[in-house]
Amino acid sequence: MSRAIDHIVLCVNDLDAAISAYARLGFTVTPRAVHPFGTGNALVQLDGMYIELLSVVDPDKIAETDLAEPFSFPIYNRDYLRHREGMSMLALQSDDAEQDREKFIAAGAAVPPVFHFERDAKTPEGDTVGVAFSLAYSNHPLLRHAVTFVCQHRHPVQNFYFPAYQTHKNGAVAIGKVLIDHWAADAVRDFYQEIGVDGIVDALHGDELVARYGVEDPAFPTDGFAGFELIVDDMAKISDAATEMGAVEKNGALILPPSKFFGVMMVIRTK
Repeated sequence: MSRAIDHIVLCVNDLDAAISAYARLGFTVTPRAVHPFGTGNALVQLDGMYIELLSVVDPDKIAETDLAEPFSFPIYNRDYLRHREGMSMLALQSDDAEQDREKFIAAGAAVPPVFHFERDAKTPEGDTVGVAFSLAYSNHPLLRHAVTFVCQHRHPVQNFYFPAYQTHKNGAVAIGKVLIDHWAADAVRDFYQEIGVDGIVDALHGDELVARYGVEDPAFPTDGFAGFELIVDDMAKISDAATEMGAVEKNGALILPPSKFFGVMMVIRTK
């Protein structure tokens, strides 16, 4: 049961500041969008996957009655931001969220009912189009701050992905592996293998993470997503901006430490 990345969720306290920083790094960022349940986002669209910058924009719309639900997307991300900024979630591609939910249950995960929602999106021309999603969460007691879920898109692809948003002056083309720093990395690796994401997630102990990337940073979690790889077509397109923002070079890659970039380490490399 191998899987592919749909998107990663990066929780930030100040959505406008994050949009500005990603733009300075050479990304094309979509206009802000608002969810009906209190959060808002802006996206960096890549080739069939994307980076979601997410923040709480209207806390009054986050209903505390959702606490009775097995899992609440807005409450989880609100509470994550009370703890830290960073990568809160990994979303996987799905053609059938209900069927994937059954597969997660068979792998031993705690899986709440599939969550369906819709919202409006803006095209590059400013037109409003509808997008809709079905989400199935795969929860694990060791991963309270690193939730994985599948995301089924229930709208025409042309309502979501736009070439104008997928073109970036920094040469970004894809998300590579996702990195997790966890005190129980061995057990986490076993779980990821069971749900078919071991090929796209590296679970590492803290010392292994530091040894591999040469970065020691107090902003690293001890039980959550530490960062992700950004694949670019030409390092020269991004190197100046990344270096100005605090990136360091290691084995041909540029590494933005989490304390320099909204709590998440970005490892920039070519294919």
